Amino acid sequence: MSPRNRTRLPRQRSIREVIGSIFLGFELFVVFLGTLLIFGMRVLDPVPAFVLGAAFGALILVTIRFLRHEWGIWLGWAVQVLLVAAGFLHPGMFVVGALFLASWTYFMWKGGQIDRQRAPIIAEYNRRLAAGEIGIDGQPIDQTDTPSS
Repeated sequence: MSPRNRTRLPRQRSIREVIGSIFLGFELFVVFLGTLLIFGMRVLDPVPAFVLGAAFGALILVTIRFLRHEWGIWLGWAVQVLLVAAGFLHPGMFVVGALFLASWTYFMWKGGQIDRQRAPIIAEYNRRLAAGEIGIDGQPIDQTDTPSS
């Protein structure tokens, strides 16, 4: 095995995972602003407002961590539904939640489509890598400079 192949391969992240984590990171910021809205409009007392906001933020962070699993994607769907349900605290959150739900739906659909298109390419890359035809950088390995016995 050449020195180029001894390096541990990074895990191939799916497009759904990448897009989902970026999207949920942005949503975390929106949840923070929503928490300030709920507090500032005196919809809830300060402690319940911030505890609810912190719990929702923690749920988003946990979801980001587990997006690599199919159940993590479903947890992302639950986050979107909860954001829509926040509209019961302030009607403006129905609009925000609906926009995020629509965006999540599109990103998960399109990400899955791209992942299905990438699957054969990644499989071929992994096959050629395992066969020693290429290095982890995808470049062909020159077999001529190996010493003969």
